[in-house]
Order: sequence, then structure tokens, then C-alpha cells
Amino acid sequence: MTNDKFRITGELCLVLAALGFAANASAHHGPGQFTSGQSVEVTGVVTDVRLVNPHGYIYFDVPAEDGTAVPWRCELQAGSLLRRAGWSDDLFPVGGEITVTGDLGVNEPTACALRSVVLADGSVLERYGQRREVIDAPVGARERTVDGRLDLNGTWAAPQRNPQGGTGAGGMAGGMAPGMGMGTGALPGGIELTAAGLAAIEGLTAQEDNPRFHCMATNIFFDWEFDRHVNEIIQTEETITLKYGLMDIERTIHMNMDEHPDDIAPSRAGHSIGRWEGDTLVVDTVGFSEGFLTAGGGGLARHSDRMHAVERFAYDAETQGLTRTYTAVDPLFFTGTYSGQDVVYPSDVPFEPYACVELKDDFIEN
Repeated sequence: MTNDKFRITGELCLVLAALGFAANASAHHGPGQFTSGQSVEVTGVVTDVRLVNPHGYIYFDVPAEDGTAVPWRCELQAGSLLRRAGWSDDLFPVGGEITVTGDLGVNEPTACALRSVVLADGSVLERYGQRREVIDAPVGARERTVDGRLDLNGTWAAPQRNPQGGTGAGGMAGGMAPGMGMGTGALPGGIELTAAGLAAIEGLTAQEDNPRFHCMATNIFFDWEFDRHVNEIIQTEETITLKYGLMDIERTIHMNMDEHPDDIAPSRAGHSIGRWEGDTLVVDTVGFSEGFLTAGGGGLARHSDRMHAVERFAYDAETQGLTRTYTAVDPLFFTGTYSGQDVVYPSDVPFEPYACVELKDDFIEN
């Protein structure tokens, strides 16, 4: 990279600063924190890398025309998703030179959302690029437990965004998972908020109050499949534990109960009892604490502590997909039935806790 490139970069930083791009605590990854159409390319020397959730960052110094170093940082996917794709800290050795192309920061003139990076060895990685071979488990029937039930033990995840490598989705808009939008559009079909439900969201906005933006789980529906994190199922004769790779929800499904107890302590996960209908696992859950039913592109809605959910997990031996269909009713906050479906598949990647560390507001001071 030439000094002209560094000079242009430095001037860009000064212009943006002059326009008053101040830190905004409500900004976040995706729409709001980065531009959707203004790209930037910068070359610098790596000073640090943090592959954390919900978003990792590469930190690097870019030479300015006067010979000083201008600190930059560029945002990546979630750390656990990067590790699933074979990324590691070793790709970005401190002192190594990298060239990053990305979407320019709105509130930070020296920040970007990474689209691609040229590593010190000359290789190129896209935002959703693969560094490992994706191993597909053999197609066929799963094992049976000692009591003859379908064995769901293991790790499960939705397909990665770019499982075959290559260029993948280049920009932020093209690569975002469904549901990441920040609008407050129409609610999913089949439900309508009651007066109490409308009162519960009065004054709230998706940008400010979405629990994901505060390192908090959304709900048992959304967090299971969203963003393609690796989940884990631990199955015994008496319980089935669901460990979510997103936001660390952990649920215990009691297989030895016919009814919910009267003294449930309300929680985001609720209290679940399960039964088998053939090879379909049916899960009934109550005892929720008040929370969000939808908080992003699906519209803004809350559920009350009276929500009642039913999930059905069905395994397809041909595709190896574990399909979950779910419904929820809430006599206090909405009418009708909230429903949805998702599919996860066996994963060859171990489960890891989400351990959310939000870095979006840790602005670099230049």
C-alpha cells in the first residue's frame, strides 16, 4: 500500500470527525453502527484481536501522512461463529500487516464492519469465509437410548452462512441472518397485541431495547437457531437439557413429570416438561418471566408471565435435520397463536458458552 493510500485514509478520518460523528450508546452492529453503502479500504499493523461474542474485532494501527499511527478497529462475526469456521487469533499476529475492506463506521471515523481482509501471508478471508473443512455426519438413523428412545445427544446447529468457502456474502446487508433487522414492522401473522400488550411496549424501540444488544437472551424460540451458533443436547432417561449457543440459555426438560409444579420461579427459559410421541419430542413450557416475544425485524412485542409454549422436535433420518415447530399463547399480552419452525443439524464442532462481551461502545480515541 502506498503513502497516498495512507494520506487519503487520514484525510477521511479528519473529515468524518469534523462532521460530528460522536459516540452514540444506542448504536450497534449492522444498521445504525455502520454505513450500508460507503466502503473503506485501509492497511495497517495488527495490535490486538478479540474473537468474542456478539462480535469480534481486529485492532490495527494505520500510518498517517505525518508519520503517526492512527488506531483502527474493524468488526467481525461472533467469535464462536468464527471458531466454528476455523478462524483463530493466530491468523492476526501482532505486528503483522493486514488490509481490510469494510463498511465505514458511522459513530467512529476509524472503524468498519469487515467485508474482507488480506492477511499477512497474502491470503484473503471474506467475512463469512471458511478456514476448515465442513464435515457432514453420515446420513442414517441415529442411535437409540437404552430405553429405546431416539438419542438426541450431541451438538446441533443451523448451516453456516458460507459452508463451501469462496466469497460468501460480501456486505453487511447481504450477509445478515433473518431477524437481524432493526425495524418495528408488522407482527407475525396470527397474533394481535392486547391493550396490556400495547402498554408493555409503550416507549420502547428495537434499537434501544432489543435484549440482544444488552447481552441478554431474547426467548427460547428466537435464540435456538438465530445466528447459527452451536447448541448442545444432553439426554438422560429423566431429563433432556438444551444448552443454547446464543446468550447461554439452558433449559431442563423434565421427562418424569406429568404436570408443572405450582411453585415455579419465573425465568426466561420457563419450566418444561416433555413426553415422547413416537420419535417426536413434545415439550410443554410455562413459568416464563415477562420478556420479549419479538424485538427486531419481526416487530416489537412482549410476552407476559402467562405465556404457554408447546414445541415439537422431529428428526428426519434422511436429511439429519432436527425440526422444531412451536406455538405460544398469551391471554394477557396478545390474542391468537404465535408460531414458527426452525431446523438444526448435527455439528462436528463442540459446544462453547456464549459468554457475551459487548465491545460496540468501547470507542477508540484518536
